[in-house]
Formats: sequence, structure tokens, C-alpha cells
Amino acid sequence: MLPPFIKHGVNNRSSSSTNTTVTPAEYIPKHRKPSQSHLTTDMLSLDLGPSSSKRESKSFYKDKKYSNLSGNTSSRRASSLYHQQSKWLKLFLIVVALLFIFGYIPFFRFLKNTPDYKHPAWNIKEAGTDNTVHIERDQFILYRIIGNDLPPRHKEGQTLSNLQFILDHEPSFPNTQKIFLLNRIIDPVNEATIIRLLDSYNMEYIRVPFDQKEYEQLDFQLEKFPDADFLHSDDYRRFSKVSKLRALDYTYHVKNLYAMNNNGGRNTAIQHGRSLPNAKWIMPFDGNCYLSHNGFEEIRSQLDKYGKDTKYFVVPMTRLLNNSVLLNNLDERPKTPEEPQIIFRYDATEEYNLNMRYGRRSKLELLWCLGALENRRLNRPTVPWEPTERPYSKDKGNFKNIGWVFRLFSGNPSQEENKKEASSIRAFNRLMAIQSSLDSLDESIARKSFHHDKLFLYNDKSMNQVRYDYWTKNEEVRVAIEKLESKAEAILQESQKRLAPMSSATDKQDGLPFDSVPEKDELGPLSQNVTILTLANYFTGNEKFGRGAANLIRVHFLNEYAVEDEDEYNSARRIPDDSHLLDFLSDQGYYFPSLSRISHVVPKYSNNRILNTSDLTKTDVSSLLDCIRALRHMQALTHKEYIDLQAITAEFLEYLVTSPTGIHLAQMTDHRGVLYDLQVTAMAAFTDDVRLFLRVANRCRMRIGKQFREDGSQPYEESSTRGRLLSSGSEIDKNMEWRALLHYETLNLQYWTLLARGIQNAGIAKDIWHYTAANKGQISHSVVAHLKKYSDALPKLTAGDAAFVKSRLQPLAYMAQAAFSHSHYANTTIDERVKESTEADRLWMVKHISDFGERWDLLEQDFEISEIDQDIAKLMHDDEVKGRLGIPPFWMLSSSP
Repeated sequence: MLPPFIKHGVNNRSSSSTNTTVTPAEYIPKHRKPSQSHLTTDMLSLDLGPSSSKRESKSFYKDKKYSNLSGNTSSRRASSLYHQQSKWLKLFLIVVALLFIFGYIPFFRFLKNTPDYKHPAWNIKEAGTDNTVHIERDQFILYRIIGNDLPPRHKEGQTLSNLQFILDHEPSFPNTQKIFLLNRIIDPVNEATIIRLLDSYNMEYIRVPFDQKEYEQLDFQLEKFPDADFLHSDDYRRFSKVSKLRALDYTYHVKNLYAMNNNGGRNTAIQHGRSLPNAKWIMPFDGNCYLSHNGFEEIRSQLDKYGKDTKYFVVPMTRLLNNSVLLNNLDERPKTPEEPQIIFRYDATEEYNLNMRYGRRSKLELLWCLGALENRRLNRPTVPWEPTERPYSKDKGNFKNIGWVFRLFSGNPSQEENKKEASSIRAFNRLMAIQSSLDSLDESIARKSFHHDKLFLYNDKSMNQVRYDYWTKNEEVRVAIEKLESKAEAILQESQKRLAPMSSATDKQDGLPFDSVPEKDELGPLSQNVTILTLANYFTGNEKFGRGAANLIRVHFLNEYAVEDEDEYNSARRIPDDSHLLDFLSDQGYYFPSLSRISHVVPKYSNNRILNTSDLTKTDVSSLLDCIRALRHMQALTHKEYIDLQAITAEFLEYLVTSPTGIHLAQMTDHRGVLYDLQVTAMAAFTDDVRLFLRVANRCRMRIGKQFREDGSQPYEESSTRGRLLSSGSEIDKNMEWRALLHYETLNLQYWTLLARGIQNAGIAKDIWHYTAANKGQISHSVVAHLKKYSDALPKLTAGDAAFVKSRLQPLAYMAQAAFSHSHYANTTIDERVKESTEADRLWMVKHISDFGERWDLLEQDFEISEIDQDIAKLMHDDEVKGRLGIPPFWMLSSSP
């Protein structure tokens, strides 16, 4: 009797037994005609679906179809009579069916859909027990495990082409059943193509599906390294290129285990082979393996000779540079220096280690356990964070080397040659291919919901709510927006003086439309001015503010002339051409008149960029990039200008990621390192580089264990602040020190909070707000601990000091409250003690947030510079000029309550 196959029904025909299958109701069994190319093979189509833990049903299911050699004719006759709708025949058939069912009840097997079921298993009664027919175990079950193409290790499409070659040219073998295992093929189109090809050859296959929802629950391994933030450490920096790739490869460990399912697919084949009542030898070979006639005959003869006493047989392998050599009829033993395949006897107990991922000794580990590779010393891990190999098997030494197998061409000759260099190239390309494949998979999932023109730092829903409150005369909102409008008017007047268009572009020798070139380090104030003007346009609806913001961007980033409304634009200032002759067409076609707010072509006055990349090391541009998005939505910037700004930002991003200065910033252990991550994620989102965004958004969590202790303290920020004070040459006292610590610790936490909000708004990476490092450090807890510290101290401070503290902590408190409201830690699998602590932090925020002022209070003007130390005032002024205060202008208008 055949076993109940999990997830899909099986129509496995045998002349020596009556078969019973159990099919869960949610899956449709698939039946096909047996292949004429096999002697006694049974046809199989099995779908191993996602874990049953996600289904609530606990019902029992059974297959109602039984057939044998004499029953097929009766079944067809009964079917014909059934369609005649004869009342008496219906009754007769019902009686016969009941008798048939009750007569064969001993053969029914039931399968319970248990919630904790994780891996497929097949259960059968042993031959010789009651109500079963003795079946001799004498068959070979040859599995080929078909996985995903992984360029550059494999050529694109090589899996399909090699499968076609096997189906066309591999001979049939006596007493052998060939089964192909489709092992979590990610691309559904590719999987469907493979299935159609197998169906066209009437081949049997098992399908282990890829479940995207299950994959999305998996995370990177970030906390197993010897030091926190190891990927930014000096030890990592000194690694060779391959060693760095191996360290990075480990971070993908869990994702690799699921998506590649290397040993999982092999064990699925072994378990399935054991379940077949006539299977004696189970051959779970890689998908590109090809057996020749002589190779199989030698394997068969050796199995017949030694198979009674030996459970494991090792089949050496050779790599081909050209598959056509198999067609020359010279079937001789080749040199076989490559990693071998393993054959298992049906009662062998060893399986592949499910904790050894693809590219990390997945097959070698079992060979070593069996004693086949003792010279490799695999029990000595090269690095401490990798999983260790199992001890020697109790079956150690119970193996023999027999026969040979060919490995079909992968598409790259340099990787297949029998040379040490080729082995190194294979290892390097394999690591690259795994990481690239998983990055590509993560990106494809993320792009289903991500778009580059979605706001990164600001929140659309929050801003819309504030605008509605303003329209409905909410007094607090009205006062804040009036202050915003007043500030925007002052900025607009100042910028118009400097950027006022001249009557003629030739009036000045240098051709610039303003009196003086802005200083180099003005990116900070420029970002703040653009933000204020854009927000004023958004909340008041006055388009002059949007045009002013767009002009600042044109002049400083695009080297274009400032323009007013199109009707006021003097075409004489254009670079001479004939484009104005076609202006009458601008209100036709798809470019409607309402969209024609500025000239189609804004000429450049210079090709020299005013702002340079060094500005980025000092300034947070995340709010500026959001404003560029908003100005494009409000049609203050043209589509071409938006694309040009994306290109310029891509240049800046390339500088940050690849330059020595950028790499040095990435390794900083204080607020500068967090600012770097904030910059890169914001620019990656703006330039539509989803892969880089995900990489930084995921790996930045490694900094948390470095920067924060369990109690919320920031040891590296404290150390760098004291070092900065000592290097300033000023006389340091306790009052100056605590103010400096407050300033920089708050700055660090503000950058972390902005980064967390940006990742939350994007919604495509793991939320970092409550991420818990190995040392129990958390961003959220550190923010609350910092606020608690100064909330308790406020009653003891002077009025000036208290105003200073509130001005620094008010924005942090309300931005943290928004982060709390958007982080669903209650649904995450974190330690219960940590979850209780996190809930306590949230409740404290609700109760004490008003200690730092109300949301709509603009506290930055509530204290005079003279009321605090001049050194601290200068320090804050310098940071404000450089745009490093960590507070977007008028943050309360864009932060959720």
C-alpha cells in the first residue's frame, strides 16, 4: 500500500498492490499517464505546499478512489451507467460502493493537519504486516533536485537547458524510477516552464513550492558576530575580499536556508524515497547531474556486490566543459576530482544537516561525518560565528566509492576546469550569486509597494490631517502655520533679492543672475529654507512659496536661472534657439495648459556645480529630498528637472558609498555614523535604488548594540563629546559638559528617530524602532531613558537651562511618540521581558510627553543665547549652519500626534 503523501494527492499505479492516497482538501491531486520509457516505474505528481501551521482546519481527509487491474473496467462501466440517470442502477451502485468501502477499510490511512507540522513525511506499513502485500525492495529511485539559476555562478537559463539535455539524451535504466524535485523555484514563470517540459516527457516530479509570506518572516543574522557592528569594524576592514563576502554571506544564513533549501530538498527526496515500498536505493543527486549507461552499470554492479553490508555509497563527479561530449559514444571512466554525490540505502538513518546552507559545506559536512573526507578537517570552523559540523556518524566508515557521474556545463568555462583557480572562482561567484539572488528577491517583493516619489521622512496622512485642521480653524495649528508663513515670507524676500532675474543675461560678465556666488557650506541653511518654503506652499496653498523653493533648487543644484510664472518669463533670457516658436503648442496634446507653469527649457548659466560632495558629510538632506518630491507633485518643478535632480543625487550617493570619506563616516561610532545611514537611505529611496535602501535599512541595526547599552546609555557618544570638548581648547566645567552631552546625545537619538521614521514610512524593511540587539540595547528604550533623565532634572534647573533642555528635547519627544504609534511591537516575537519594558516605555511617553512642552509650542526662541554658555551657543550655531541639529524645520506640522 502506498503512503499518504502530504500536500498533494498521488496516483501511483502498481500491479502488485492496491494503492491508497490521502489528499488534504485544499490541494488538488494531479494524475498523469505512466511513462512508456520506464519498466516498472510509477507515475508521481506531488506538491509539498506551505506549512500547515497557517491553516485552522484540523479535519481528516482520505482519497476515495481505488483502482486495480480488474476494477478499472468496472469503474468505467459504472460511470457510463451513472450518466443514464437510472434510479435502480443508482441504488445498486450505492450498495456496491458501501460494500466495497467497508470491505477495504483496513487499507484507509488518515492524515491529521497539525498546526506544528513543519516538514514533509511519509508513513507506510511495513511489508509482511496484516492486510498488506509483501513488496520486494529492489528499485533505484533517481532524484534530480532542480533549483534556481544563480548568475554569475550559473548562466541564465542553464537549469532549463541542462534539464532538456537530460530528458533528451540520458538513457533509461533497468528497475529505476526517475523523479525530479522542483526545489522552491522562485520565479513562477520559470517553474511553470519546467513543469510543462516535464509533462511533455511524461516525467514524474515533486514540487516543493516557494511561499513568499513565509520567506518575508525571515530576517538577517546580525547579532552572532564577536563584536557589535562588526561589518564596520577594523577587523572586518582587514579581511580579504573573499573573507568579507563569507562574513556577509553568513548574515543571509536563514534566508539562504529557506530560499535555496539545498539540504532541505535533498532530505525531502530521501524521506520520499524511504516511503516508497519498493525502493531500495535512494539517489538524491543535484539537478545538473547526468548518468551515462556505463556509469550506472558500474554503480548497479557495485551496489549488488556490497549493498547487503553497506548503507552509503559515494559517487565521484566530473565537470563537463561541453555537454556534447556525452554524445560521442565514448562512455569511459573519466577523472573525477569534484565533490561527489551520495547514494542511500532505504534503511540508512543519516540525512543532510539542515543548518548547513548552500555555499557553506552543505554536502561536505555529511561526507565528513561518514568519514569520506577526513583529510579536510571540517570540524574546525574558520570563523566563530558559523554553525559547527556534527560529530562523526555512528555509521562512519560504512561507505564505498563507486561509479561516476557527470556534472553538466554551468555556462562559464573558467569555473569548470580542474584547476585550483577554477575552484576559487566557483567559490567566489557562488557567494556573489547567493547574495545577489536574495537581494534581488527582497527587491522584487519590496517593489510591490515601494515608489520613489513617496515621502520618506514626512508622513502624507499626518500632513493632510494638519492641513484639514488649519482649514477648520484649529487655533493651535493656525498659530503655527502663521509663524511658518511669516518665516517663509522673510526667506522669499531675501532669496528674491539675490536671485532676481536681470533684464538681460549679458548684463553681468559672469552671466550669473545674482550678485554673489553662495558660499560652499550653505547646504544646511539652503535645505532649511527650501523646506520652510515648500511647507508654506503645502499648508497655505500660496504658490509663490513653491516657486521660491523651486528657484533655490534650480540655482544651487541645477545651475539654471531662477524663473517666475511662465507668463512673466522673458524669453529673451533664453539661450538663443527656436524652441519658443512652438510655444503655441504647449496647451495641446497631453501637456495641458494647467501644467504649463514654467518654461519648457530653462537655460543653464554655468556648468560648474556650486555645491560639492563635501557638504553632504555635514548636512541631513532627508527633508530636502522630500521637498523636491512635494514640489514635483505641486508642479513647481518639471519632470525633467526632477529626473536631473535624481541623477545629481545619484552622484552624491555614489560618493558617500564608495569614497574614502564616505567609508570613514560609515565606520563612525557616534552620531556621524547614524547621519551617514540616514543620508544613504534617504538618497537611495529618492533615486529608486531599492536594493541599497534595503541593505542599509537592515544592516544599520547592527549599530544599535554598539551605540546603546541595555540601560539606554550611549558610551561612544559620551566619549566622542568629551574628546570634542578637549580638542576645542576651551576650559571645561561641569555646566558646559552636561550641556554638550545633552546636545550631542540628543542629536544622536534624533538621527536614529528620523531614520526609524523613514524606514517605517517606506514600509519595505524591518522596523528598527524596537529592534533588540544582543546586549538588549534598543533605540526606543534609549530615547525614553534619555527623556526620563532630563524630565526628572527639569524642576532643579534655572529658567534658562530648563528652556534650553526643552528646546532640544521637545522635537525628539514628539517624533519618538510618532515612532511608537507606528511600531507594532506587540505582534513581534521578542522576549516577554523586553516586551513588558517596551510597553512601560510607551506608557511613560503618554504620561510625560507634556513635560517638554506642547506639540505646537515653538520653543526654539524661548531662551536667549546669553542665558547659556557662549561655547555651547557657538557649538549649536555651527551645527545649525551645517544643518546638523537633527530637527526638520517646523517638525510639528509633519509628525503624527
